[in-house]
Amino acid sequence: MAKNKLIVSNWKMNLNLSDSKKLINKLIKSTVKKKPYLENIICPQFLLIPSISNLIKGTHLLLGAQNCHFERKGPFTGESSIELLKQFNCKYVILGHSERRLFSADSNLLIKKKIKIVLSEKIKPIVCIGEPLEFRKNKSYLKFLEKQLNECVPECNEIIIAYEPIWSIGTGLVPDYEEIYEVQEYVKSFLKNKKSIKNISVLYGGSVSSNNIKHIIKESKVDGALIGGSSLDDKEIIKIISIL
Repeated sequence: MAKNKLIVSNWKMNLNLSDSKKLINKLIKSTVKKKPYLENIICPQFLLIPSISNLIKGTHLLLGAQNCHFERKGPFTGESSIELLKQFNCKYVILGHSERRLFSADSNLLIKKKIKIVLSEKIKPIVCIGEPLEFRKNKSYLKFLEKQLNECVPECNEIIIAYEPIWSIGTGLVPDYEEIYEVQEYVKSFLKNKKSIKNISVLYGGSVSSNNIKHIIKESKVDGALIGGSSLDDKEIIKIISIL
C-alpha cells in the first residue's frame, strides 16, 4: 500500500490570531476537500495552537507544533512541553529546523532528546536536515547530512525526515529534482541500514510553490513537502493541495 503524502505548513512566527483563523476557515471551506492519500498538517506558533486546535476539530486538517522541550516539565522558562501539545491534539512536531539550530543553538544531541520524548507520546516528529551552500558546492553534502542523521535520529519504528537545504530556504532556489531524489534515497538507505528504521518518509522543503510542487513530488519521489512562505497565502496553499 502506498504511503500517504504529507503537506506540512510551517507558519513560523507569522500570522496573528485573526489572520490565522481566516486562513484556516478558507482551507476548511475550499473546494479542496479531504483526499484519502493526503495529510494536511498545520504548524502555527505556540500561542495560536489552542484556537487552531478548536477550529480544525472534526475537519480534514491536522495540527502540529514547531518545537518542544526534551523534558516533560520543570524550570525551563519560555519552553513548551510535549504533554501540553498532546492535550491540544498535536499529532506532529517539527524538530531540528535550521532556524532553531542557528538562532536557538539546537544541537544534534538536543534534537535527539526531543525526538525521543515526542515518540514516547506517540506523536510523530518531523526531523529537519539540510546542508549549507558550501557543502553542496564542494560535493560533501551527503557526509554533512549523514552526520546529522547519525547524531539526531534514535533507533525507532517510524520517522519523518524533512530535507531542507539551508541555501534554499526563502531564496527561490531549489535543487535539481535528481539531486532531491538522490538525497531521499540516501536518507532512506542510511536509516534503514544504520538505525533499523522500517517506516521512513522523506519530505522536501525550501522554496516550495505551486509552480514546482508537482515536479518535486513526481520526479524526486519524495513523500511530501514542508512549506514555509507559500503556506501563509491561502490561494497558494490551496492551489498546492489541489495539484496533488
